[in-house]
Amino acid sequence: MFSVALSGLAAASQQLSAISNNLANAGTTGFKKSTANFADVMSQDPSTSLDASIGKGVTTLGMVRSTEQGALEQTSSSLDVAIQGEGYMAFSTVPASQSAAAGQSDANIAYSRSGHLTLSADGYLVDDSGAPVMGNAALPGTTLQSPNLQPINILKAVDNDPSQVGSITISPKGLVSITNPSGSSTVNAGYIAIARFENDNGLQAIGGTKFMTGTTSGQPQFGSGGSDAFGTFAQGSLEDSNVSVTSELVNMISAQQAYNANSRALQTGSDMLKSLTEQMA
Repeated sequence: MFSVALSGLAAASQQLSAISNNLANAGTTGFKKSTANFADVMSQDPSTSLDASIGKGVTTLGMVRSTEQGALEQTSSSLDVAIQGEGYMAFSTVPASQSAAAGQSDANIAYSRSGHLTLSADGYLVDDSGAPVMGNAALPGTTLQSPNLQPINILKAVDNDPSQVGSITISPKGLVSITNPSGSSTVNAGYIAIARFENDNGLQAIGGTKFMTGTTSGQPQFGSGGSDAFGTFAQGSLEDSNVSVTSELVNMISAQQAYNANSRALQTGSDMLKSLTEQMA
């Protein structure tokens, strides 16, 4: 009796923890909600078929992250970019000055759907943490991106002349282009890399809506926006979290009720044992 109620308490506690994290990140760009995945604990006693069919509690198999698309919100920044559909942007976990030498490696590439980008002082496209977004050279006729990732630098594309940067365009395929102030010429800086995985839930969260490859995620598969079922890039937009506050509050009430029910069961069992002990004394 106690083990069943205790397992229920533990499961409800983990569910409440997941819901609390979802609610805390309801306003976080690119955040994906998680839910606890539960399973019955069955009898391990093979001596009777009856016991083998009776549940002995519940166990948490793990957290399942939803890949459902969040709503796209338009912003006032031309450097903001969202992915509409499947895929992640790649970010270096080492400074931009070292990224070119480091190249693509599981050890220094993180993946995220949060595309709030800005220009660093030395011309790199970086996220809020200063991590450079990775991409590929914008070669004529290029449709697919090779895995040889490099940080995208706007100033290098215009020979380090800031006066030649008028506007920056990010196409649905991820091509970053710079038009000079007069609008008379345009140069390409590179394609923003987009990657997908066989098992999104195998990715390891490292904080800040970023993930690293995990043992069960599979290796990243790279492509260009809009090709081979990859999502497309939406300039001037950010992807909201896919958390529904109303649904999470309903789930919280349900989890709290389960927690309270198992807590009362434990208290009742404790009271029964106490009463039995007093009678035997």
